Amino acid sequence: MKSIFLIIILIITQSIYAASYNKPSASKLYKDAVQLVKKEQFESAIKKLTKYTKKKPKDSDGWTLLAFSNRKINNFDKARKFYEKAIFIDKNNKTALEYQGEFFAQIGEMEKAKENLDKLFSLCPNSCKEYEMLKDYISGKEKKG
Repeated sequence: MKSIFLIIILIITQSIYAASYNKPSASKLYKDAVQLVKKEQFESAIKKLTKYTKKKPKDSDGWTLLAFSNRKINNFDKARKFYEKAIFIDKNNKTALEYQGEFFAQIGEMEKAKENLDKLFSLCPNSCKEYEMLKDYISGKEKKG
């Protein structure tokens, strides 16, 4: 029973984070990168996202996905830099704030993770999926890593 519950959670989580990046007018390069992230082929996604962010340097979502992919393969220095870039471009990018918060929690910078949670609360005081996901991640309810 526990295994089935975990599988359901993973499926829901995968579709949630993938849905955050669905752009109706996205380029093929971006769409290909999203598909690679969904398949957890992070090194291939990084190659596509590096090309994408060169072509679209002001797309906060591209930088967020690049940071996320680097985080997933433990390239923490690059992940930090790319999350900062994403949030510099769009300080209200809720997905970037959520993922950066998860990154901070993952590397033990809990105060910074909680600062991101506070920022998300200010962006969506009636709650939103990014706030809830980061809150669960910090509290240990969501799988970390």
